[in-house]
Order: sequence, then C-alpha cells, then structure tokens
Amino acid sequence: MVHDEATRVEDRRATEDHWTGGGIADVARWDAKDDLVQPAWKGGGSIARTVGRVYASGADGGSGACTATVVGRRTVITAAHCVRTSVEGAPASEATWDGGLYFVPGYENGAGPAGGFTVRRVRMAEDWETYGRDVAMLEMNPGPDGRNISEFTGVQPISFTAQPATEATFFGYPYTNQVLYCSGVTTWSGRKALLRVPCIMGRGSSGGPYLSGDPAEGSVVAVNISSDAEASYGTALGAFAQRLYQESERGD
Repeated sequence: MVHDEATRVEDRRATEDHWTGGGIADVARWDAKDDLVQPAWKGGGSIARTVGRVYASGADGGSGACTATVVGRRTVITAAHCVRTSVEGAPASEATWDGGLYFVPGYENGAGPAGGFTVRRVRMAEDWETYGRDVAMLEMNPGPDGRNISEFTGVQPISFTAQPATEATFFGYPYTNQVLYCSGVTTWSGRKALLRVPCIMGRGSSGGPYLSGDPAEGSVVAVNISSDAEASYGTALGAFAQRLYQESERGD
C-alpha cells in the first residue's frame, strides 16, 4: 500500500519547521550520551552518512524516533512500525499513520551534516504486523536545491537475498546522541522471515540496518524490529521488500 506524506510544499515546510524549531531537541532530551548499551560507531565509511534518525509524530500528539538508512536514489528504508501505530484489538490495516516524518542522515548530537529531509510517500504492506512484512520504504522529497537525498549522502547497498550463518553488523540509535553498533553471526527466526543477530540495543533502534560484509560499506539485508534478552530480530529483505524498493525508486 502507498500512503502520501508531505506531498505539498506547505506540508514540507510545516514538517521542517516543527522538527528544526524544537521537535528534534525535545526527543534528544531522552538521549543517552555516556552510558551506551553498545559502542558508538567511529569507523566512518558510507554508513556514517547513510544511517540516521527518522522522526515521527503519533496520532496522540507524542513524538519519537527510529533508525533508517538511505538505500536508493531517493529511497530510505526503516521498519513499518516506525511509521504506523497499532490500535489495540484492531487489525493491522486499521493502525493509525504517524505524521510529520523527518529523516536526519548522519545524526549526531542534535544534527546531521546534510540537514533533514521530508518524506513524500510511504510504501509498506497492509498486513505489516505479519512476520516478514515489518518493513517500509520511504520515498523522500528532494532537498531545498532540488537534489535527491542520495546526492548528499551517497547510497548504502541493499540486498534482497538475506542468508543466515553470515557475519552481520547492526547499526541503530537506541535513544542515543550517536549511532551505535554490534555484530554477530545471523540465524533464521520466525519461519525464515526474520534474521536473528546475537546482540541487543533497545527502543529507538527499530528500523536500523543489518549489514553483511564490510561493516562500513556492506549491504543492508534486514531492518531491526525487536529484541529479547539475548538477541535482536530483523525483517529479512526478500522479494516483497524488493518490489517496494523498485516502486519507490520509480515513484509509482
């Protein structure tokens, strides 16, 4: 399904004004700066530019942030539950849409080197609460000078052939002022719909990428959706995610 976000100029301006006018600072009040659950990433590479925080305002008026990654010319990937909120007792299709989506790539200490970008459209599954469906592609509006987000950040490679028994590095902002990371060998979970990595971060790291290969330049193979006491779990990217991605890049 496709959901329009800030398609009008006035919507884009209102979103930018909200977050740059104090919204980001309000969320940052809860950020950990020293007592971090995992080490901060200092390895540079493309990951330092493409991974960032995506902010949203819920239907109840509250604000929050998840993690997201630039994976295409104008496409950012995150978890579906970062842009929709379940309604207790109702099916996934009746969840409320979060609004005012705003992405800050390379976020650190309240800002990012490329500034922030608004979202034009969201693409995700109607049954997004089903295993393997908790993923969303965000088609981004261009920057103020008309350039696509990738021209500011570069693009993190993406793969739709996730496999277990490989080393993966997980990046996220679990309500921290900088991006953290952890790694381990992946295994399947949830009928081959989820990849399990034996490290945890916590709330705010949802949507964060699991990268295979070089941790600074590797390919996104899953997006984080949950954790327990021993591991984190990410939606493995396959044919469904690939279709969403292609539609986002075309602007269908």
